[in-house]
Amino acid sequence: MNHEVFKDLVPNYLEHLTSDETRRLMEAHMESCPECREYLEDMKEEGMEHQVEQRTAERKQIDYLKAVRSNHKKRMILVIGSMLGVFVFVSVAYYILFVHMWMADQENVDTSIQKNQSTVTMTFQSKKDSRYLIAAKNELKESYTDEIVLYENWNLIPSPSWGPYGEISDMYKEGDSVTYTFADMDTLILDDGRKIKLTDDDKVTVRYDDRTKEIRLMDLYEGKKD
Repeated sequence: MNHEVFKDLVPNYLEHLTSDETRRLMEAHMESCPECREYLEDMKEEGMEHQVEQRTAERKQIDYLKAVRSNHKKRMILVIGSMLGVFVFVSVAYYILFVHMWMADQENVDTSIQKNQSTVTMTFQSKKDSRYLIAAKNELKESYTDEIVLYENWNLIPSPSWGPYGEISDMYKEGDSVTYTFADMDTLILDDGRKIKLTDDDKVTVRYDDRTKEIRLMDLYEGKKD
């Protein structure tokens, strides 16, 4: 085997692509040819250097991809965290402004009584433009309401129409009312048409945050608040 043929076969030899017979011929040739042995060693070193360079490039590419993924993950976490923070802030603000209610202070409530023939209406309205009132009626005596609990909430900005409480502030901006119908001063007519004879003990209890006020139903008929 001459030198040129040997050198042509070296790449295949290093890749283990030569036949067994060709491999034996090349190894026999190297035993008697120092030049070809040195050529083979040089090719091995060049191949190893190329592999090292290739692996280094691959590692750099992998490190770059990891850095890109890490940055992308951080950005996603930041975006999701920001969105979650905004959602929590909006939810809390919505609850405070449009849902949460507290018992009203009597000093902030303007109470009026209007009588129209046999009907007496008690109207409760906030003295502050930034708030509105709701009169929650609790039936404590059989069929008619004898306790009114006054709650208030903020009315700083218009409630969003898409929310379940979107129209509440508009509904109650003029106050909330409770109506009683009388047959006469000592007879109350219930919603189902039944009549109840009143006594001095029959009272309407109005509850505020700091105090409780009682009004006799007979006095209510007369248009008295105290």
